[in-house]
Formats: sequence, structure tokens, C-alpha cells
Amino acid sequence: MSVLQKPEVRAVYAKQFVGAHADLGELQLDDQDPRHAMLARHNPRRMIPMLIFLDHTGKEVARHTGKLKDAAEALRLARYVAERHYLKTDWRVFRVAAD
Repeated sequence: MSVLQKPEVRAVYAKQFVGAHADLGELQLDDQDPRHAMLARHNPRRMIPMLIFLDHTGKEVARHTGKLKDAAEALRLARYVAERHYLKTDWRVFRVAAD
């Protein structure tokens, strides 16, 4: 079961965030397509699992690239974003300090 599908994680994420899923793996865009720039900006490596958190203005405030290792890490990430720790510290620093 995916970490994000665990009931305790789903409950927190559903309460605190509006989610959207995009599978960009099969999307074929030429350089002239305006979506190409969006894809390059938000997922430049393509196909790597990525969680991107945006604020109410659409500005990216946090990002996690790769798989979440367990429910504890997923809940720490939710806390990092919901409590706006991104204003004070980087996610990598927060993740290690929270252990």
C-alpha cells in the first residue's frame, strides 16, 4: 500500500490540502506547447514521484521528490507545510531535525 493511501495519512492530507494528481509520463509536448514550460519547471526530471505544495496564490512553497519512506515522513511533510515551517527552514533540514 502506498504511504499516501494509509488511513492516518489520507485523513490528514484530506483535511489540510486540496489534492490533484497528474501523470505526465505519457504526455508528449513539443517545445512550442506552453505546457512544456510548466512541465519543465515543476518536474524537470520527469517520471520521478513528486509532491508539490502551492499556496493560495499558486506559488510553490514545498516539494518532495521521490517516494515517501513511511507514514511518519508523510505526516511530517504535512506538518511542515500546514504549519508554514517552509518560511523558516528548508524541508530537508526540517525532516532531519524532526527525527
